Amino acid sequence: MPITLKKQNEEFLLRVAGVLIKENKILLHKTKKGNAWVLPGGRGEINEETGKTVIREFAEELGLNVKAVRLLWIIENFNAYGEKNLHEYGVYYLVKAEESEITRPEEFIGLEKEIGIVYKWIELQELHNINIYPRALKQLIQDISEDNAIKHIINTEELS
Repeated sequence: MPITLKKQNEEFLLRVAGVLIKENKILLHKTKKGNAWVLPGGRGEINEETGKTVIREFAEELGLNVKAVRLLWIIENFNAYGEKNLHEYGVYYLVKAEESEITRPEEFIGLEKEIGIVYKWIELQELHNINIYPRALKQLIQDISEDNAIKHIINTEELS
């Protein structure tokens, strides 16, 4: 059961996502009609470790067997995705997959065809030119280091 709490016009959710990088490109996705990119992942479930959530989500959405290498960030995201009163607690992992498994074209539709999620490999140096949520990710992705330090970020999206 996905972890989501709703109270009148307010919502809280737990989202777990993975950072998959190959050849200086990062895998992001958006809905066909959407204009903002996010990291692949989904809602955490009750009694499921977040490391297992990211593995499950990549398998369900992409048919990819990934390994959760390490926890990168915890992002408390207020007004998530530009939605007033949407509080997302995001858990972000660095993930790895076998090179032989990552043979997808530059842009493709995920396995959940009825949802119509478009995936795209985007050059790391192009992140500053795209609309990405949470916005804090633009800089965080550029600064991934090997120091294994987990960062806790408070991110408040501007409402338009």
